[in-house]
Amino acid sequence: MPQFGAGAYGRYLVLKVQGPTGPQLAPHTPYRLFLTGKDQSIRNTPDGSGVIHGVTDAQGRTAWIWTETDHLARDFTLVRLAGDYSWGQVFQLSSSGEHAPVAGYPYRIALHQRWGELQTDMGYTSAQGNTAYVSDAMPAASLNLYTSNDFDFDPACFTELNMLNLELARRDLDAARERVAAMGCADAPAGKVALATVLLGAGQPEWARRTVEEATAPAWIERISPLDDQALADRYMLHKLLGMPDAALADAMELQRRQARKSGRPDPDYANSVAYYLADFPDYLPQAEAQARRSIRAAGLRPYNQATLGWIRFLRGDAAGGLDMLKRGYAAQPRDEEMVADYGLALWRDGQQALARRIWDQAEAQCVWGRRLYDALRAVDYPHPLFHASGSAQVQAYQQRCAQPRPTRDKRHPRGAAA
Repeated sequence: MPQFGAGAYGRYLVLKVQGPTGPQLAPHTPYRLFLTGKDQSIRNTPDGSGVIHGVTDAQGRTAWIWTETDHLARDFTLVRLAGDYSWGQVFQLSSSGEHAPVAGYPYRIALHQRWGELQTDMGYTSAQGNTAYVSDAMPAASLNLYTSNDFDFDPACFTELNMLNLELARRDLDAARERVAAMGCADAPAGKVALATVLLGAGQPEWARRTVEEATAPAWIERISPLDDQALADRYMLHKLLGMPDAALADAMELQRRQARKSGRPDPDYANSVAYYLADFPDYLPQAEAQARRSIRAAGLRPYNQATLGWIRFLRGDAAGGLDMLKRGYAAQPRDEEMVADYGLALWRDGQQALARRIWDQAEAQCVWGRRLYDALRAVDYPHPLFHASGSAQVQAYQQRCAQPRPTRDKRHPRGAAA
C-alpha cells in the first residue's frame, strides 16, 4: 500500500460510489483525497499541494495517509477522479432549505469545447453530496453540471451508462465491452448516440466513432424512422466533436429543415453553427460560406453570423473583406471570447500584430476567457496569466481579480444542453 504524508497518525480510507441501490465499493478506481479543513493539509504530498491523486486497490482502499494529528474519515474529502490534470473542479449538491448534502443524485458534467459540450463524467453524488473531481488540461476550463432535472432522465439507461463509465474510468476495456454487450438501452439509434457520448467523454474516440456511425442509417431509412430532435442534435454535436464534417453538415441541414417548418428566427442557429465548424476544414470552406450566408438570410445579419462569414472570407483569401466583417462583429460584442479570438488571430496573420496585442490584452484585463481564445493564443505563442502553473502567483492573482461570473455570450453554436 503506498504511503503519503508525515506525522504519527496514519489511516486509509475506502472509496465508495453511489448508485440507485446505495453505496458500493470502488476497486481500482482513480481518486482525489485531501483534508477538508481550511487550515489543515496533508504534508509531503508528491507535488506539495496537500492533495493525493491515486488509484484504489482491489478492496477500494486508498493509500495510507500519515498526519500530525488524529483524524476521522469524515475529516477528509475523498472523491472519484475523472481525468488527472492540474485544472479541475468538484461540485457539491445540497438541499435548498437545510443545506444538507444530497447523496445519490444523478448528474452529468460537461466540458465546454469549441464545437459543443463534451460529457466528461456522469454518476450519482457521494454521501457528502459531491460529484467526481473533473479535470482538464486547459486552464480554467468551463464545466457545466446537469442534474436529472436538466435532461431526459431514464433511470434504467442512466444506470447502465454509469456502470460503463466506471469501467472506462478504471481502464478495464474488457469489462466495458461486456457492459456494452449486455446493455438494453443501446439497441436503438438514440441509445447508440447516448452510448457514443459516454465513450467519447471517457477517452475512447475511435469506439465512439464506430458507435455513432451505427446510429446513422441511410437517408431513406431515416426519413421513414427519423431520430427525434434531441437525439439528432446530440448526434450532430458528436459528429462535430469527432471531426466528421460530412456527417455534421448532413445533420445540420436536417435540423434546419425541421426548423423551417416553424415560424420565427431559427434557434439554435444551426446554419451558423455548422458554418463556423466547417471553417476549420480547408476543403469545406465553400460549404462553410454557403451555410454562413444561409444563416444571415434566415436569422438576419447579426454580430455572430457576420463574424462567422468574416472569418470564412478571411480564410478564403479575402483579407480586407473578412477583417471588416470581423471588426464589426467584435465592435458589437467585444467580450465574446470567440470574437476576440478570431479577430485577433486574423489581425495577427495579416501582419497587424500590434492591434492584435491590444485586443488580446484588453480581453485579459476584462477577464474574457474560453476554449477558442485559449487555442488562438496558443497558436501564436501569446502569453496569458493562466498559462503559468496552476498554483503560481500569476494564476492566483488573475483568478482573484476575475472571480465573478463571465459575461453571457451570443454563441455561434448551439448550447450543449440543447444540441
